[in-house]
Amino acid sequence: MKRSFFYGIAFLLATTSTLFAQQRWSAGPRAGLNLSNFIGDVNHMKFRPGVSVGGFVMYSDINHFGVSADVLYSQKGTIYKNNDQSVLNYKQHLNYLEVPILFRYFLNKSGNFRPNLFVGPNVGFKLNAKRLNESIDPREFDNGAAFRPIDLGATFGLSLNFRAGQAKRLHIDARYTLGLADIAQSAIALPTPDGNIRNSTLSLMVGYGFGVGQRHPSRR
Repeated sequence: MKRSFFYGIAFLLATTSTLFAQQRWSAGPRAGLNLSNFIGDVNHMKFRPGVSVGGFVMYSDINHFGVSADVLYSQKGTIYKNNDQSVLNYKQHLNYLEVPILFRYFLNKSGNFRPNLFVGPNVGFKLNAKRLNESIDPREFDNGAAFRPIDLGATFGLSLNFRAGQAKRLHIDARYTLGLADIAQSAIALPTPDGNIRNSTLSLMVGYGFGVGQRHPSRR
């Protein structure tokens, strides 16, 4: 899966130069912080911090509309805390290769500062899952079989887009990803034997985009 992650980033970067010969396209790295949790038929869940890192390509028209695609290694999971001494507290690590496709609406057509709103689908491919039972054994164990291999979600948020030089842009994204599908493959994914769980993730990300191709005439 690690090899497919790097192949995915290379594919996104390579295809931008062949799809369009105008500098409406940009590509670059993106990284940030996740605060993730489980929602659904669960209680006593706390946010777990993690990282999200990868790359993106973006098409922004000389207008208000654009679209971007990311390939991200994303750390998710949760922390289960219950004051009931008879219940086992644990930390759940759940890592994905995520591909969000985001449709963007830019609040202005051009300029040094182009804030935009975005929304779109997000597909996550499970890489691995590990659980730490705090009160029993400090060692993590693999419980990947407890979770489904694919997660479907919806991502939306706000991006602040700053000119950072000739054909370069700094992107600051605040995004929320709501899981739309049950990720539990078996009852051992839950503190209770029945019910379903979905991912819920807040992310703050920073990206740096480089223009690809010839500059559009209106941007010369």
